[in-house]
Amino acid sequence: MTLEFRQGLVPQNLAEELETQRFLALFDLGIPLIPTAILEAMDQNQGRAHFEALRKVEKAFSFEEISALIESSRTLPPLDGLLPHFESAALQQYHLFELYQFLSISLKMQEMEASFAISKTQQECLSALFTILKRRTVQGRSLVTDKRVQRAKEELSKAEKELSEAIASHEKRVEETMGLRMLYPFPREMEAEDPRLKTARSCTLLKVVEAGETLRIDHAPDEELLDLELVRKRLTLELEEATSALLSQINQELVAHSDSFSHAYKERKKRCHLYSLVFVKKREGFVFPEFEDFKEENGCSLSVEGGLSFALSRQRGDRAVPLSMDLVQGANVLYGANMSGKTTVLKTLFFLLTAVQTGLPVPAKSLCLTYPGSVKILLKSSGDLSRNLSSFGEELAFFTDEPQRGAFILVDELFLSTDPVNGAELSRIFIEDYAKRELVFLATTHYPKVLHMKSPRLFRMLDVVLPEGNRREIPLSELASLMPYRLEQVSSQKAISTAEKNRTPMELALCFSLPQSIRAEIEHTLDAPLPSTRDSK
Repeated sequence: MTLEFRQGLVPQNLAEELETQRFLALFDLGIPLIPTAILEAMDQNQGRAHFEALRKVEKAFSFEEISALIESSRTLPPLDGLLPHFESAALQQYHLFELYQFLSISLKMQEMEASFAISKTQQECLSALFTILKRRTVQGRSLVTDKRVQRAKEELSKAEKELSEAIASHEKRVEETMGLRMLYPFPREMEAEDPRLKTARSCTLLKVVEAGETLRIDHAPDEELLDLELVRKRLTLELEEATSALLSQINQELVAHSDSFSHAYKERKKRCHLYSLVFVKKREGFVFPEFEDFKEENGCSLSVEGGLSFALSRQRGDRAVPLSMDLVQGANVLYGANMSGKTTVLKTLFFLLTAVQTGLPVPAKSLCLTYPGSVKILLKSSGDLSRNLSSFGEELAFFTDEPQRGAFILVDELFLSTDPVNGAELSRIFIEDYAKRELVFLATTHYPKVLHMKSPRLFRMLDVVLPEGNRREIPLSELASLMPYRLEQVSSQKAISTAEKNRTPMELALCFSLPQSIRAEIEHTLDAPLPSTRDSK
């Protein structure tokens, strides 16, 4: 089963960074019944029903049992091309074999699914079809013949034997006359200078036909051989008519169950999909999301513990720092030093939310949220030439659509695309507005003015802890290993106090190979006393 996100669901560049194709490849378990599935964002009713079905499957089967069901599913033949013939009572013999194979495997799977049985109607349908095919075919491979077919087969077999003997006699006489081995009814080409040509012209068993620069020697069968060929042709037609009549009878018995079988087939495909998701969830240690009802007092929310994007866990392995975070309805703001992981938090949340929207298990210890009816993300950009938009214009365009109730909206570096004064003021206006809406809004920012606001819930990325007195260059890989990549919820007062004393960005700058004059000025600034709160204001 090859899974793909619907085009446009995940921006292409972000899909490559999040390695969504590698993630979706985890679910490709080689089940022919569902070769490809395009994942769409489900609405709340669809999504909750889908995950409820997954939980029922997980509760019904152990990992060993679900593995056995997956193995059986791999042997099920796809019947999508067969169904129209089934419905129109036009199944051919090879269709019967495919149907027999599908039914025999499905009935065995039913025994394994006792704790999660299909409907009684579907069970009866599959059993009835299998009974018909067992009676009418030899294990689906050939038809159980009636008297008419049997008689036609016997007469045709006798005629073919007589014809074979007549052909062998004819070929032997040609060889004895011409000294030439010729298979009936295939001709031979002969050059005009060939001495055998004269004999061929006088032989009643052959005829010479001009074919351009060469001559063709054709067979000239006698009346007995021609009559036997006509008999074979007639008996072949009789057998085809008798077989067709027999197939018609079988089709009439089967077609009475076509509607029920169509439902049963769809159910089997659905179950294969569910089994695949549960199998991968158990194998990879993923979780299914838990959903909370949208309540007037708390609105929508999200609580994730140990969440990871697939790309992050694959690239960093055990060194990947999982995300644990509680988001509430309204505005949430995340701030912190550069390189501390703010953007990674947004991308991880987007990955998890998109997986939930499309019905997939997620890499996390737990994920509890109101159903994400809409998920949007805006990352830093240099603009969009195709739309004649600057980075600032692109950011404004992102906000033009009225957000849906219960949406999750993620924005990186809110209004850093314009000048600091207007950017800070626009950030304030948008945060105050989104704080009143029934949705979850999370933005990262570097604007100190935002930290003085009372409306958003504030989160701070923990600063990197550099070695005491470190002012040396550090390789990027070593620097990344020093980053905590963790966050904490903070009050507005603590946020302001922390921001005023924060020198981490300048300390980080010294870890890079900068020009010596710039390094000297940064060191001078770091050695200077911090300005007082009054001076900073």
